[in-house]
Amino acid sequence: MDEIDVAVAEAIQACDGDLHEAIASLIRAQRVMDAERNAFVSAGYERRRLSDR
Repeated sequence: MDEIDVAVAEAIQACDGDLHEAIASLIRAQRVMDAERNAFVSAGYERRRLSDR
């Protein structure tokens, strides 16, 4: 097993085997990380409009 397979197994195990909850939790975590990144990375660096923030 590679490290991604291990991470997937750990995520599923953390949600007591509930695949739906594991996927939902990963999506929530990704959204939080995206929001944190957007708060600290300048719009010019990401080549997006200031109004997108």
